[in-house]
This record gives sequence, C-alpha cells and structure tokens, in this order.
Amino acid sequence: MMYRRGPVRVYLPALGYAYVGLALVAFAIVGDHMRAAGSFFVVAGFAYLWFLGSLRARLIRYDPDGFFASIVVLGGASCLPLQMVALVTQDVELAALGAPGAASVVVGSSLAAMHARKVPRVFGGMGVIGGLGVLGVGAGEAAAHWTLAGSALWASVLGFMIWVMTAATWMLLNR
Repeated sequence: MMYRRGPVRVYLPALGYAYVGLALVAFAIVGDHMRAAGSFFVVAGFAYLWFLGSLRARLIRYDPDGFFASIVVLGGASCLPLQMVALVTQDVELAALGAPGAASVVVGSSLAAMHARKVPRVFGGMGVIGGLGVLGVGAGEAAAHWTLAGSALWASVLGFMIWVMTAATWMLLNR
C-alpha cells in the first residue's frame, strides 16, 4: 500500500506565513504593548514549530540519512527561544545570538534541496548566500549594537522571515 499524505500535512507550510505575520506584529508593537506582543509571539512560535516540522519532513525525503534535517531542526529550535527573549528584553545581542540558528536553517535547507536536485542550483545557491547573509548581519548587529528600526526590529530576523516566506511558498507550490 502506498503512503498518502493527508490534506492537513500538505498545507502545513502555510504556517510559515502565520509565523512571519504574527511575529512582525509582535516586533512592531513591543515598545508600547509588551503583553500583546508576547501573546502574538506565542502564537507565532506555535506556527513556526509546525512549519519547521513540515520542513523537516520534506528534508527527510530529500536526504534519508537525516544530516541536513538534523542541522535544520537544531538551528530552528535554538533560534525561536532566542527571538522570544530578545523580543521581551529588546536586546540586540540576544537577537544576534539567534542568527547562527536561523542561518543554519536556511543554509541546511538550501544544501539539502540542491543535493537532492529539487531546486535549481541558482535558487539553492541564493539560499546559501542568504543564510550566510543572515549570519553576517547578526554578527554586525551584535558588534555594533544596531537595530533596523526602533528597538526590536533586527535585520537578521527580518532576513530569516523573508526566507521562511520564500520556503513556504516553494513548499506549497511543489507538493
């Protein structure tokens, strides 16, 4: 009997959009409405974990030994709590500490998809470059104590969110 994915699992990558939308709202309102920002980020974190699970399932199909999937899950799991604490404390150093985890998600996913020939090499290469860019910007944010706008919007987090939306779109279009 052939395994068939249920209709719910097919649409789980769409939770990447929910993560980005809710997290952006949380980062935008954190200065004036700390409790509301925390509530938005709690729901965003839930959506992100389910998106990460759907990404892991896809990567296991591409790379059965699980190396890239392990890197992606470890990076993604370390990134989320650092984003949450950085949001609450509005501390750029904590946001920058999440950049290696976010970069690992981006680079690991891109390398796995390229290795399995599931994405064009140019698209995968742009993912690797984008992941390294997230890492570099995070290092710059930590070194210079720099934020993109206000006190709680960091370019490394925004770059990661752009990748999440790109990956969610690709996963939904290429079921």
